[in-house]
Amino acid sequence: MTENFITYGLLLFVGILAIVSFTIGIEKMIKVILGNYILSSICLAASQSITLAVQIMLKTPDLKFMGFTYDKIAKFLDNWSMTIILIAYIILLFIIYRSSKIRIALPGDEAIKKMLQILFVPLTVISMVLTLQIVILGMSGININSISGIASAVTNNPYMYQFISLTPVWMLLHGIITILITSEFKVSVQTDL
Repeated sequence: MTENFITYGLLLFVGILAIVSFTIGIEKMIKVILGNYILSSICLAASQSITLAVQIMLKTPDLKFMGFTYDKIAKFLDNWSMTIILIAYIILLFIIYRSSKIRIALPGDEAIKKMLQILFVPLTVISMVLTLQIVILGMSGININSISGIASAVTNNPYMYQFISLTPVWMLLHGIITILITSEFKVSVQTDL
């Protein structure tokens, strides 16, 4: 029952992301896609940095920083690292979405705009899901053995298991398709002085 609940929850989450992506428009979707590539790297680096900081602090657990021992700080960082990175991801994605100065020149034809919107919705959803997977799992999100273990623990649905297991392939295909599609647009960074 729990596995079915997780599967339906994930499908509902993806559906909500698809609806939101469709309503924000092509230019904002491109900003979100490009922002997710940057943020996935930042989140991966933050995850590894927290892990490294915990390891360093545990070597000298009795030292203190602002009245707390390194041991307590390391335990806090270890237990709350996913939450810290998730909050940072949401804040940075919001900043990119709201204040990015990237301007995209779209084709004038309405039919092409609608087709691009239909193409960019799945790209936007997949970029957000893959980045959230990296935020939640850290380096385990790109390790084949870890992904297979997590997929078997989360779902009994063979299609969902296969999708989760092929995460590195989805990242590669998503990146290539996004590069091919966005290479046709004129992108500029506009600074207002």
